[in-house]
Amino acid sequence: MSEKRDNNTFLFIFIAAWLTVSFAVSLAGANNYISKPSEYPVLVPDTGQVRCYDNRKEIPCPEPEEPFYGQDGNYSINAPVYELKDQDGIETVIDRITGLRWQRIPDGIKRTWSEAIDYTDDLKLSGFTDWRLPQKNELQSILSYGTNPSTLLQPSETTGSDMSPDKNTCAWTLTTRVFPSLYAKVLCLDDNQGKIRDKYEKNYAYAVRGPSLNYGKFQNNDDGTVTDQMTGLMWQAGEIRPEKWQQALAYCRQLDLGGYSDWRLPTIKELSTLVNESRINPAIDTTFFPGTRSGSYWSSTTFTEHPGFAWHVRFDNGLEYNGGYKGRRYFVRAVRGGEIAATPPPHSILPRPGTGEAELNLPMPDGNSRDMLEPYPLDSDAQYK
Repeated sequence: MSEKRDNNTFLFIFIAAWLTVSFAVSLAGANNYISKPSEYPVLVPDTGQVRCYDNRKEIPCPEPEEPFYGQDGNYSINAPVYELKDQDGIETVIDRITGLRWQRIPDGIKRTWSEAIDYTDDLKLSGFTDWRLPQKNELQSILSYGTNPSTLLQPSETTGSDMSPDKNTCAWTLTTRVFPSLYAKVLCLDDNQGKIRDKYEKNYAYAVRGPSLNYGKFQNNDDGTVTDQMTGLMWQAGEIRPEKWQQALAYCRQLDLGGYSDWRLPTIKELSTLVNESRINPAIDTTFFPGTRSGSYWSSTTFTEHPGFAWHVRFDNGLEYNGGYKGRRYFVRAVRGGEIAATPPPHSILPRPGTGEAELNLPMPDGNSRDMLEPYPLDSDAQYK
C-alpha cells in the first residue's frame, strides 16, 4: 500500500512539473510574439479621407510640388478592409487591418462607465464570450474621417436602419483620464469628437474582441528620429516653430532627416498613436519627445464638414479636435512609413451614398489677427528650428 501511494505521489509530481514546463514554454512563445513588432506590426488604419482641400473648399488632389500636396487625401495608408458577418441575425464587423471584431448594433441602452464594462464583459455574441469595452485608440481606429460615416453608423443590411438609436451617439471607451480618475473618455460617432465625461453619465457601449492595439513601443534612433516598433512609423523627435496648415504640409514634404526625405504630415489616426494616456501636460512620453508642448499639433486630415478647418491633437489632454482653423499656427511633427498606395482606392466596402462636401460658409477670421495666428504663447527662449 505504501509503495502504491509513493507511485501515485511520484506520478502527481511528474504531471505537475510537466504542466509547469509546458506553461512556461507557452508563455515564452507568447512573449516572443509580442517582442517581434517588425514581424507582427500593429497597423494604423487609413482615415477614409480620399478628397483634397485647400484653406476653404474641396480641390483636385494636388500633385507633388503643388500647394497643399501631402495632405491626407493624397495618400491611402493601410487601406481598410472590413468584413461583415451575420450569424442568426446578429451582425459583427471584422477589421482585417487591426484584427479587431466589433459589435455591429448596440442594444440601445445607455449605461454608466462601470455598467458598460460589465455589459461588454458579460456579452455573449456570435459564439464568442471574450468581448470587452474598447480603448479609445481602438474605437478611433474604425472611425471614418471622409465623407462616408463611420462603419458602425452605416445602414444595417439586416435591419435596414442605422446602427445607433440616435445620431448623437457617444460611446464609452475603457480609457480613464489620468487625473481625476472619476472621468473617462468617450467618442461621439456622428462627428468623431472625443470628450471627457463623468463616469456616472450614461452613454452607449460598443463591444470589441481581439488583441489590444498597443502603440508606443519607441526606440530612439539617435539621429533626431524615433521609431514606434509596434506601428513601424518613424517620427521626428524635435520641434519646429508653429506653422499654418499649408506651411506645415510643405515643411514635412521638404524635410530631410535621419537620411530620409519621404516625410509627411501625419493623419489624425497616426498622430493620435503618440498620445500616452497615463500622462497629461503633455500627454506623451517626453523621454522620446522631450520638446513636446501642451498645445495643438496639426494633422493632415481636413474636417470635411467645414474644409477651412483641420483635425489636430491637443497634447495637454490627449484629445482630437476638428476645429483647427487652417490659418492658425499649430505645432508640427513629421512622420514617415506605413503601407502607402499610389492611388487611393475606394475606402468603404459597406457603402453609403455620399452627400458631397460643403464649402466653408462660416465667417473667416481676420487674417491679421494675432489671436488666430498664434493661439498659444510662443516661448522666447525655446529652441525652435
